[in-house]
Amino acid sequence: MNSYLLFVSLLSLTFIAYARISTPDALTLSWKRFWKLSRVESFGFDDEKIRPETQSLLLGNFFISFCLSTFLFFLTHFQRTEAFVFALVFVVGFLIFQLLNFRLALLITDNWKLVSGISEINKQVWSFSGLVYLGLSFLWLIYGQSNNLLNISFVVLFIAAYIWRLIKAWRACVQANLEWYYLILYLCALEILPILFVWRWFSGEYN
Repeated sequence: MNSYLLFVSLLSLTFIAYARISTPDALTLSWKRFWKLSRVESFGFDDEKIRPETQSLLLGNFFISFCLSTFLFFLTHFQRTEAFVFALVFVVGFLIFQLLNFRLALLITDNWKLVSGISEINKQVWSFSGLVYLGLSFLWLIYGQSNNLLNISFVVLFIAAYIWRLIKAWRACVQANLEWYYLILYLCALEILPILFVWRWFSGEYN
């Protein structure tokens, strides 16, 4: 089992290696873009230095490492098959939600600049957090799924990345001069409320 998981981790590491070949300072730029709180129209400043294929490789690494670390997290609580199903549903559902919520914002606000800005925020957060998820996955494979500290680290990383994305999205809405009632509707209905539903479901699974 671990040999297959190690292969997946090495595949993700290969993505990062090719990303660095394409853009030698890709990891540094990923770090800077993650913390960047610029105006929406200036999001492309760092992106001009990153080739599109580099961005695709970093996002590919995020998908693989996020799937792997999520599976390893669920594996500490469920049997292998159940963990795989729960991880797949969680990852696919979460990514679809993240990809659709800002597009739904377009239907509410009719603001294309806001939509492109939040789309860029997804790339910034995913590119860097994928590197952290990969490191966490390697630690999991080394120390085993029974390490409770790694379980806590996964939850903290997921929550921290989501909250930081929420902060960046809120700032993008403010900088786009979005009316306050649209801002509250967007953040509550499309960002916070769905996560609360997931949290209630997840908490119920352990009660």
